[in-house]
Amino acid sequence: MSHQLSRTLRAACVGFVFVACGSTELLSAADDTLSLASERDGTDIQQALSAMSGVSVLSTQRDGTPDFIKGHLGTASASARGLAAADVKATVKAALASIAPVYRLHTEDLVFQRMTVDEQGHQHLRFSQLKNGFPVIGGELLLHVDPDGVVYAANGSARDSLQPSLPLVQPRISAEAAARGALEATSASNREARAERLVYVRDVSDQLVLAHEVRVQGLLADDTPVDDRVYVNANTSAVELRAPRIFNAKNRKVYSGNNRTTLPGTLRRSEGGAATGDTNVDGTYDVLGTVYECFKAVFGIDSYNNAGAVLISTTHYSTNYVNAYWNGTQMVCGDGDGANSSALCKDLDVVAHELYHAVTESTSNLTYAGESGGLNESFSDAAAAICESWTRGFVLPDPDIWKIGEDVWTPATPGDALRYMDDPVRDGISLDYYPNYNGNTDVHYSSGISNLAFALLAKGGTHPRGKTSVVVPGIGVEKAAHIWHWANANIFTASTNFAQAKTYTEQSALQLYGQTEANAVSAAWQAVGVGVVSPPPPTQPLTNGVATAPYGGAVGSMTCWTLDVPAGKSSLVFNQVGGTGNTGDADLYVRLGAAPTTTTYNCRPYLSGNSETCTLSNPAAGTWYACSRGYSAFTNVTMKGTY
Repeated sequence: MSHQLSRTLRAACVGFVFVACGSTELLSAADDTLSLASERDGTDIQQALSAMSGVSVLSTQRDGTPDFIKGHLGTASASARGLAAADVKATVKAALASIAPVYRLHTEDLVFQRMTVDEQGHQHLRFSQLKNGFPVIGGELLLHVDPDGVVYAANGSARDSLQPSLPLVQPRISAEAAARGALEATSASNREARAERLVYVRDVSDQLVLAHEVRVQGLLADDTPVDDRVYVNANTSAVELRAPRIFNAKNRKVYSGNNRTTLPGTLRRSEGGAATGDTNVDGTYDVLGTVYECFKAVFGIDSYNNAGAVLISTTHYSTNYVNAYWNGTQMVCGDGDGANSSALCKDLDVVAHELYHAVTESTSNLTYAGESGGLNESFSDAAAAICESWTRGFVLPDPDIWKIGEDVWTPATPGDALRYMDDPVRDGISLDYYPNYNGNTDVHYSSGISNLAFALLAKGGTHPRGKTSVVVPGIGVEKAAHIWHWANANIFTASTNFAQAKTYTEQSALQLYGQTEANAVSAAWQAVGVGVVSPPPPTQPLTNGVATAPYGGAVGSMTCWTLDVPAGKSSLVFNQVGGTGNTGDADLYVRLGAAPTTTTYNCRPYLSGNSETCTLSNPAAGTWYACSRGYSAFTNVTMKGTY
């Protein structure tokens, strides 16, 4: 992956193996169509959730499909360790059969990809999604299994489409026409494009559409290579997504490019070899070793792929080249022009940033576009701060920790840097507040949102420019590093957005440390405007089996009731009923232990009208909350809770 360094460390990735679709038999619409009525009102999802006892929905997708669910979701029949890929899925077959319908999926459309095992012995199984035999780009589902074999959580972006009819299964746009359209969407010179396979992607309305995946390669004016995956709608020829694969890397090999652009160039120093006297070659060799040791000590990984991959780097690339990038197999480093920068890969920040792009490619593989692209960039900036802090024994404060590239950027300007993690807008263009984000924001600048969240989590404090008043309790760089990397390696999917990142890093903190650290993570994201929590609504107590007096509410209002449920009860039912002459549409939300939100709940029927019911088997003892939310203004509704 290759990242450019024009005031930004860019990113891209090559190295995927793309297989053209073969003669996969296409399914008919009748064979694959889910019940459209139940899809529209959400009863199919609620039925799937109700079939599993005590499941909580921690976050949801744009279309209302659950994103992260937690509870006793099933058990694995055996450990997946050491099993062939074809056998891993069988160990969680029964759990998948229960979980897949929550995402409107069929188990046969989930393909096991890989597994990670964390230091606590938890297995994290990653599945990719198919539709009609074609891959769904960004469609992933993860199952999390504890050492006792309990499937305790599932999350991901995999889900079926809510379109009124089955998405197109035969392309109306030829592969050749798609390749021409993809070329027009890129700005590189000496370009070539080829359509590699048919896939499904999500369009701007979040619906699945069939697309040609086109690989576009070429060069930018400054000799930085381009290797993009461009997804062209196979029905309309619209470009739905452009995903660069060049991201702007202890077995070291350092080459000299001899001021040309042919890679890798001439080998100058291998692992254990003597110094060459070339300060760029030797400096790059030393920094590669430091970053390798940092990743091993902090993240517990052996090289970027945790399998001892050789760290290859080319110095003396092109002439006066002010950039560095990772191309999927190696780092490429310019010597700089002496004014904008000095030699890039003699700087720890640059090398840690680029190598962590390789780590991300080997784990979550965050798509380098949109919100996931901003997170991809930010994780690499965080890695730079982490390794610089690691060399200082994780002692705070040190303002240089939060500067990216300060040792090589604009040598004549002391203290200048590419980016400033603890005050992102200081560079004149990065964002530091999520409500200011839009879909056209460059990933290098949207990275400021999560950069600031990480910096605040590590050192504590408030938003540097007062965008929010949230006070973040600092937990130190080391803990923050573990939480960020663990989430990236074990929970993130390719299409993870900022809101999901908040949920996933909260769960990472809970898994690794506890509620105190999870609360700090939540505060850090809220401080930058992600997932800001509204004050909890007032509540009134329910009497078991007794309906309330009629009430109403405005659009978006939450009217909440509580019921204390003793231990040992076999069922719990909440009935929200629209009485005679009732009007509008109130949605019922139920949650244990705290007031539900529109994204966090135990039950949400999501029906039209005011009459809705939540039935929970073997409810946990405690305080249960039942809320009526005004989808539209409503009147004459009653609530009753019965255990």
